[in-house]
Amino acid sequence: MSDIAYIDKYFKKELTQKEVTEFEKKINDDPLFAEEVAFYCSAMQAITEQLAEEKKKQFRKIYDDGKLHRSSKPAVIKRSWIYIAAAAAVIGLIIGWYLFARPSSIQQLADRYIEHNFQDMGVKMTGNEDSLDAGIRLYNENKLPEALRQFEMIIQSDSIAETAKKMAGIVSLRIGDYDKAIDYFTQLEKLNLYSNPGKLYHAIALIKRNRNSDKEMIKQLLQQVVEQDLEGKETAQEWLKSL
Repeated sequence: MSDIAYIDKYFKKELTQKEVTEFEKKINDDPLFAEEVAFYCSAMQAITEQLAEEKKKQFRKIYDDGKLHRSSKPAVIKRSWIYIAAAAAVIGLIIGWYLFARPSSIQQLADRYIEHNFQDMGVKMTGNEDSLDAGIRLYNENKLPEALRQFEMIIQSDSIAETAKKMAGIVSLRIGDYDKAIDYFTQLEKLNLYSNPGKLYHAIALIKRNRNSDKEMIKQLLQQVVEQDLEGKETAQEWLKSL
């Protein structure tokens, strides 16, 4: 593989985590490679347009200064400083690219969804609290193990109990029992409901479990949410862009 193809794969997020670590180490250890990355970055307008103006100006200055020296045969020590400067500029560009241009990872998107949607669940504003309301109240009080027991008692007495299954899955997700969450969300998605978030929630649980073997299933579930126009369609469309 040529260096340009290798660099391109890095910025397209097509390298493994091990390869990413090796790539970034090579920038520090190999001045010639660092310079190639610098040339690549300068050509990638789609990336550089999103970087802070100060970083763009800094890179142009370092690169232009370096061109003056590359046209002749500078002293070894002076050339080494040019490469060091180029490497520093590349590292700055990469940091800027990650901060400003890199899309959020699927893990980050799932965490934000959980934070925004699974923190506080509404309960009926009446004086008569049923078993489901009691479980939701425990959930809102962050008494998650107690809430899970309450929802599971409801499920034992009612094989459908869609809200209890949804809440049991959410509680399991929150406490990190992803296998149990997947089980409950799988049951939920099979129910014939007018609005069913089961497939989206199933995908979220797989994302949080974060096994390599789950990646294809995550993609399939999100595609099904979009194609079948299920609850969470817009969310699924956005998340598919990060896969």
